[in-house]
Amino acid sequence: MNLALVAIGIPGAGKSTHLRPFAAEHGFVYVNKDELREEILGDATDQSRNKEIWEEANRRIAAALRERKGVVIDGTNVEAWKRRETIDFLRESGATHVIGVYADIPLELAKEQNMMRERVVPEEALEWMHMQLTKAPPSLEEGFDALISPEELADFGRTL
Repeated sequence: MNLALVAIGIPGAGKSTHLRPFAAEHGFVYVNKDELREEILGDATDQSRNKEIWEEANRRIAAALRERKGVVIDGTNVEAWKRRETIDFLRESGATHVIGVYADIPLELAKEQNMMRERVVPEEALEWMHMQLTKAPPSLEEGFDALISPEELADFGRTL
């Protein structure tokens, strides 16, 4: 099984908190565009070369799937059209199963947790992302094989 997990949720929702250890425990390739920005540009917040960052993320994802390794794509993925594009890319790259990991928490809680992060996201950005998810929450119709919460990852991992 060529498995891909796609994070969905606003900053501060706990996506990375659950997904990074899951990837390490199960030998999945972990791809996070902010971490790629840090690695390549020296600044996780630098948006000046996003095309290059996206291309590198896609290169790593496709390589992992060719090697029949699972992948975890950690990001917000708040817009439905971007989720569909990601799912299409994953399928084209060999993913047989695409699971959305949806961290659905109240905006106010995300704001509180965001303030405790190393990289605090501006409140306006959080509100915009929350609005995008409210307008179009993830669904199986987008092409996911399943949608689970981050808290369900441990049980999911036992089935691998």
